[in-house]
Amino acid sequence: MKRALRMLGLAAAIAAPAALSAQASTDKPVSFGLSGGLSLPMGDLGDATESGFTGAGHIFLKPASMKSLGFRGDVSFDRWSAKATDDVNLQSIGFVANALYSVNSASMVKPYLLGGVGMYNSKATIDLGSTGGSTPSSTDLGIQVGGGLRFQLSGFSTFLEAKYVNVFTDGSSTNWLPITFGVRF
Repeated sequence: MKRALRMLGLAAAIAAPAALSAQASTDKPVSFGLSGGLSLPMGDLGDATESGFTGAGHIFLKPASMKSLGFRGDVSFDRWSAKATDDVNLQSIGFVANALYSVNSASMVKPYLLGGVGMYNSKATIDLGSTGGSTPSSTDLGIQVGGGLRFQLSGFSTFLEAKYVNVFTDGSSTNWLPITFGVRF
């Protein structure tokens, strides 16, 4: 009897790290995240504005039946200052649905690709002291593509991501490159 209990204890001790490792690498069906970083304007937007900042909230959906594919909803805010004057700022609020493809990796660093489509509301704000205001806003269709690296930690993960955003505005397109660091929990 003692020998059987010792064997059972030894088997449990050997199997426990493997089970915990498998559990840590499995994505939750629903998780949330926050990210922020640098927003680099490109093209016409880059000609008119300085580099700015970005912040976003995320909801991640990971269907159990799809090993490498997941989905993410983003709500983002980007803001840039005009090059001509510090009194004018441009901002964009985005609502985007993304597909995420995780590249299989046995390491602690997990690369992924993303692509999404959504709506972006953009406007310029003017700060002239007590007489500030804003221009009429514009809501337009946009797409984003990019990739990142996810780092699995105990109970949560972090990610580093870069993506190209292109918003289809009247007569032209507006694009920028957000580079962000985020936490997923």
